[in-house]
Amino acid sequence: MLCYNITLLIETKDAYTAMPSHQCEHAGKPSCMKPSSSQVKSLVTQAEQLCEQRQQRFTALRKRVLTLVCQAKQPLGAYQLLGLLQDDGRSAAPPTIYRALDFLMAQGLIHRLASNNTYLACAHPQQDHEAVFLVCRHCGNTQEIHTSGITQAIQEKSDTYNFKVMHTSVEVTGLCQKCSSKCGDQYAVDEP
Repeated sequence: MLCYNITLLIETKDAYTAMPSHQCEHAGKPSCMKPSSSQVKSLVTQAEQLCEQRQQRFTALRKRVLTLVCQAKQPLGAYQLLGLLQDDGRSAAPPTIYRALDFLMAQGLIHRLASNNTYLACAHPQQDHEAVFLVCRHCGNTQEIHTSGITQAIQEKSDTYNFKVMHTSVEVTGLCQKCSSKCGDQYAVDEP
């Protein structure tokens, strides 16, 4: 995943405050950065510790699926993961992959992008947080960003309609910096 320095305006009681999205109270932990091979190991170790603390089984298959998702340059679909597992010499069926993905999502280790039914590693599994993603419509690169208040605003608006929100995930489609520079306005208008 690519990291972008995006400045979000956060509404506070007194005024709007600019907050660089790459800074957070848990900055510097491996999950805050694009994982290198050593950081993937650290993320998996962190996942093992979280599962142990939560008294959840982190099986070899779940560990391998998480490793593959962490190593991916772009979000992966279940059948892509199935192919990668089969390339490893593992025999796995789609229900097995989906169970592993469901477990990893339930533990907050990965996120599912509903727009294209793919999965990516959670940037902050150790923290309860809002899930907001920037998805490049040209190259598919996806970045989880830091936000404040989006989920609360959705909840407040939903309350006015007596609607109980069970899960919130926001996906913002656009062009990453690289594609925007390379493609210009070619992809600026939504396709019908």
